[in-house]
Amino acid sequence: MRSLFTFIGVLLSFSLAVNGANILCLMGVASPSHHIWNRAIMEALARNGHNLTILSADVEKNQPPNVHYVHLEEIYPTLYNGPDSIDLLEMANENPFKSVVSFYRDFVVHECAGTLKSKGLQQVMNYPDDFRFDLVVHDFTCGPCLLGLLHKFHYPPLVSVTAFNNPPYSTEVIGGHKFYSYVPFYSLSYDSDMSFFQRIHNTLLHLTDMVYRNYFSNPRIDTMMREYFRYDDLPYAPELHQLSKLMLVNAHYSIDFPEAAPPNLVPVGGLQIRDPAPLPTDLEQFMNASRKGAVLFSLGTNVRSDQLDVGRQRMIVDALRQLPDYHFLWKFETDLSIPLPKNVIVRPWLPQNDLLAHAKTKAFITHAGLLSTHEATWYGVPIVGIPFIADQHRNLERCVRSGVAKRVAFQTMSTVELRDAIRAVLEDPKYRTNMAAQSALFRDQPEKPLARAVWWIEWVLRHPTATQLQSPVLKLGFIRTYLIDVVLFVAAVPLLIVFLLNKCRRTPVEAVADKKRN
Repeated sequence: MRSLFTFIGVLLSFSLAVNGANILCLMGVASPSHHIWNRAIMEALARNGHNLTILSADVEKNQPPNVHYVHLEEIYPTLYNGPDSIDLLEMANENPFKSVVSFYRDFVVHECAGTLKSKGLQQVMNYPDDFRFDLVVHDFTCGPCLLGLLHKFHYPPLVSVTAFNNPPYSTEVIGGHKFYSYVPFYSLSYDSDMSFFQRIHNTLLHLTDMVYRNYFSNPRIDTMMREYFRYDDLPYAPELHQLSKLMLVNAHYSIDFPEAAPPNLVPVGGLQIRDPAPLPTDLEQFMNASRKGAVLFSLGTNVRSDQLDVGRQRMIVDALRQLPDYHFLWKFETDLSIPLPKNVIVRPWLPQNDLLAHAKTKAFITHAGLLSTHEATWYGVPIVGIPFIADQHRNLERCVRSGVAKRVAFQTMSTVELRDAIRAVLEDPKYRTNMAAQSALFRDQPEKPLARAVWWIEWVLRHPTATQLQSPVLKLGFIRTYLIDVVLFVAAVPLLIVFLLNKCRRTPVEAVADKKRN
């Protein structure tokens, strides 16, 4: 009965905006930062009058009538509270090869398990099979687990999105090329110009990622999907990914690495950045009371500050205490038992966008997540980076090489090292000068990234059957795409010619001798 009332509510909400498209949003990635990025797209689509049904690990309350969230309520508990729960801090200490396996074996598979046992998914599965969706928007970061719904709803056009930069598997979703010679793997601190041994390391890591994904993770996900969706004619899971008409990635050339891309891969890095709002009174007063300025400190939404051991927490407080001319605002998610100096306040949540936009903000201590890196760049705030997992290492290395950041290693961090890194970024003007130049590049766009994202999504709605922008790579396959057959042929022809010439040059005596031997 409850699901019936929910379904009626969805139908009523759709009737309020008859000119809008009915869009199904599949947002099963258990990451608050992904939700922040995806939410910006979904809210913009709703403002344009479209009707959204959103399956998500994170939900928003008090939504307009044309937005309906369906909670995938089992994803977070499965990942972090179940018998196979993962520890992101422990993963931060893994070598890059092991972290690849951990990502697919632990995070992706367990996230899919949580998705498939969620009541929210079953709620949508109870919709009539002839229920019409005009478009599906899917966060493809963690695989195709939810894409069985494409089959149920008769394959509406698919748009793939990710807040995870331009991941190594994007070419398997939409085609194009990923050149290991100059595209470093996301967990490596390499630049585009890699040494010979760095290119070997980078290639082996990319291949490990590709092999484990295609021969271990994807078959496992496919089996789990077939056990749940039970469609006899359901395509192989990765083939559902390849139905994407468009891909939106969280990247921009001013910050990220240059890559070859097909025309339907659209970079929309920083689309979550919004016009700043006034600060709460207590934060505004604290910012303005600083003698030389303020510093924002946040480790993001996945690795939390309150998960650090007490020794590291005390180390951080001691470092901040030794910089009394600056005020520090630290996002710390629970109560901090360590006494704080007067120049430090902690809050479980801080308006990061608005604080970075504030004139008194002089630096940002961050985990170097992509959203945080983009926001700091947009507002011209130099960085002290403490990376932990995944792309944070590469994001920070790019910033360090651009002269806008200092790196502090989480594993070996000391009070003195952290204090000196913060002081360098605050008091050496080159960091702020370089970041201002990078900010100018980031802002110099013909339209805001969010407007570009919405325009392209609506382009797919206007042209749902268009194929002109799609890369031929997926149809050609690896051998034809990279001309392996041509190379083998070109290499074989001279060998064949040499062989034939050698046969023709044999003397009659040699021919007679060969005949006798035979």
